[in-house]
Amino acid sequence: MKFMNTLIVAAHPDDEVLGVGGTIPLIRRSGGKVSVLIVTDGSSAQYESDREILVRKQGQAAEANRLLGVEELIHWDFPDMKLDTVPHIDLNRAFERLFADNKYDSVFVQSVGDINLDHRLINHSVMVAARPTPGQPVRALLSYFVNSSSEWGARAPHTTFCPNYYIDIGETIETKLQAMAAYADELRDAPHPRSLEAIRQRAAVMGQEVGYHYAEAFHLICYRGPLDDSRES
Repeated sequence: MKFMNTLIVAAHPDDEVLGVGGTIPLIRRSGGKVSVLIVTDGSSAQYESDREILVRKQGQAAEANRLLGVEELIHWDFPDMKLDTVPHIDLNRAFERLFADNKYDSVFVQSVGDINLDHRLINHSVMVAARPTPGQPVRALLSYFVNSSSEWGARAPHTTFCPNYYIDIGETIETKLQAMAAYADELRDAPHPRSLEAIRQRAAVMGQEVGYHYAEAFHLICYRGPLDDSRES
């Protein structure tokens, strides 16, 4: 698949790097456009009404995505860790408007099995907005793995992250790690799964599953190809 106009949906700042940070530069190198959407404010749950921390985290997100080559970074302000207080229809409509206005052909979103409730709720809304109805611009929908969230959601057969699409990130693993390092507030020391060491190890394990040194693994939910309109005739 050739991703031409891609949206990475992230519940919180750093999710996009953890899940797709090696793939984003590859899409850009191949001529594709990448936008990143951070759905929540990313700080209100832990640091309520602390404007300084919010601004700092937004700056970290801007630097991380600059390193990845992201062309557009979109910030919504839904409440962090409180998406269950938002009417589901409001989140659905926000995604429907975004997809209709920007005509993304490819969307990456967090896994429905993640332990983080915000991730699961966003997955549900993206699934609603990206349904393959007539006129739907989204042709490829994939979910991604987030360290410290996806593995802890996988404690039952119906929540296990089951990848069926892998991308070789051997050329971009260092860029992914540099981008994650920009999120100083989110990094932890090893052996925490959000340490740089653990992120590298996870990419190595995913790579070894399919014969690469490093990979990012995805669950391909829906594909209505081809993505490149020039190949349609």
